[in-house]
Amino acid sequence: MDSIDDLRALRIARALGDPTRFVIYRHIIDAGEMRCGDVGVDTPVQASTVSHHLRVLSEAGLIGSRREGQGVYYRVISASLGGYLRFMRNLERKGRLHASSPV
Repeated sequence: MDSIDDLRALRIARALGDPTRFVIYRHIIDAGEMRCGDVGVDTPVQASTVSHHLRVLSEAGLIGSRREGQGVYYRVISASLGGYLRFMRNLERKGRLHASSPV
């Protein structure tokens, strides 16, 4: 993912802005890949809300899934986070340019 638009950046920001989703995202990053049933293990995440948070992260393009037998496994899509970080760095650069411009 080379670039993202404002709407995509907003989806990613909202997804990662929720403390629970951020914990889940970090947990998946640390594991490399994680079975759906294991996502809430070793985290403060309630099992009843895991599927909702996974859906939001998936809709933001931050995680992907694959089926294996009856299990669903989640992994991070690193290009999405990379695109978001580039988007934010570009905003920061624009902000510095405008801040240093004479009024």
